[in-house]
Amino acid sequence: MVDLFSLIKDTRAYKTVLADKTAGRLSHAYLIISSDGDNAGEYLKIFAKLIMTGFADARADKLIDDGYHPDVLSFPKNGEAVLKEDVAKIIEESFLKPVESDKKLFLITCGESMNATSQNKLLKTLEEPPENVHILIHATTEYPLLATIKSRVKKLVIPPYSAERLIDALKEDCPDTKRLENAVYCSDGTVAGALTLYGDEDLPETVDAAADTFCNMKTSREVLEFSDRIMRLKGGVKEFLSVMELICRDLTVYTNGGDTVKNGALLARVKDAEGFNAGALIYIADKLADAKRRLAANGNPQAVLERFLFAFLEGKHKWRKL
Repeated sequence: MVDLFSLIKDTRAYKTVLADKTAGRLSHAYLIISSDGDNAGEYLKIFAKLIMTGFADARADKLIDDGYHPDVLSFPKNGEAVLKEDVAKIIEESFLKPVESDKKLFLITCGESMNATSQNKLLKTLEEPPENVHILIHATTEYPLLATIKSRVKKLVIPPYSAERLIDALKEDCPDTKRLENAVYCSDGTVAGALTLYGDEDLPETVDAAADTFCNMKTSREVLEFSDRIMRLKGGVKEFLSVMELICRDLTVYTNGGDTVKNGALLARVKDAEGFNAGALIYIADKLADAKRRLAANGNPQAVLERFLFAFLEGKHKWRKL
């Protein structure tokens, strides 16, 4: 089992909550942003143990891990989306005294799934929480959350992990070193993303599509052809963009004479492609970041992809003329 604590303990988000607890000034509500939605519940349990016990009470910590601590309640109950019934239960439970602890803690995953009605219903509790009540909300993106919600929580961001940290954390669970490195370098910097790619036997098809895009897509007439091919990939647009990001990063290092290339074999396939000077690569990296933001904000995958592919060509031609 992956030791998530070894990864999260060095993040600024964790250190912020630790400092707040040490100083006796815990916020009544934290919004934790991480694109690793698959592990949201486990991340919140780590923060819960930090807040409730400081990892000093083995019995209480095990109850939190197992989901049985009477003063640590997790939502949503259906595991998929936060419903109005969940919010109503949080409000009702917040007025009940803790059973075993001096605090009551509510853990909310899928925070981005709350609709405006549910968010507004939760707002008053966030504004004026009962004494010793704390709320932790995990969201993969903050875009669906109302400004009023965001203004009443302390926002913490868990950024993508470095490739080196992920490889070290996953090497016991993923013994094929070469396959793990390829998966991590092509991932989005999350545990779930790296594990998904490690188990994806079709990853080479995504790598091929990304390499072909760099080397062989030369005109706007070809965008729909490449788009159709990419949309058929099992890994989808997200995986394709991650591989494109890796290529762009390694090409940038290569064109600047650097030696910190992540995937030498993939670089060898694309390094002689035409039209990728430093300016073009910076432009394309910016468009990749924009595409990933749009995808995270629930943009239509094919529309996001085609927008990026047109911008990709624009960058090549624009910088070749300068």
